[in-house]
Amino acid sequence: MSSTDSTKVAHTLLLADDSVTIQRVIELTFADEDVRVIAVSNGDEAIAVLDRTPPDIVLADVGMPGPSGYDVARHIKDTPHLAHIPVVLLTGAFEPVDQAKAAAVGCDGVLAKPFEPQLVIGRVKVLLAKPKRGGTSPAAPPPAPAQPAAKPMPRPRPRLAAGPSTP
Repeated sequence: MSSTDSTKVAHTLLLADDSVTIQRVIELTFADEDVRVIAVSNGDEAIAVLDRTPPDIVLADVGMPGPSGYDVARHIKDTPHLAHIPVVLLTGAFEPVDQAKAAAVGCDGVLAKPFEPQLVIGRVKVLLAKPKRGGTSPAAPPPAPAQPAAKPMPRPRPRLAAGPSTP
């Protein structure tokens, strides 16, 4: 585990990702923000940290060893005193996220790696600014992907000309 300078910390971010490179990128990304980063390498370590010292937000890789990011999100959302914590799933560029599974576990967003540092900072700040959800209410699903244009209305059936009716 590692962390940034804790003298000006307003929030704690738990990063669960087995990539040391991603851990370092996230630590550097938040070095000048009021966010302390706690980095762990697998789902078991993430759950241990959650149970010991709950963070304000979690970024969890969907493909890390042990419990996946989906499993970590489910643990958070199914645990009443943790359910208010926002969870963002991290996925590789060639590792598509399972949107149905992400919604089912109650994640609050998805970021594909590699990502722009400002995008990560923005997403984290938006989620930290949201009012906390009550621990007993179900988690809101992640934002839906852009929907295609509305389906056109069915064409009306042609009207038959008025005339004698046939039996």
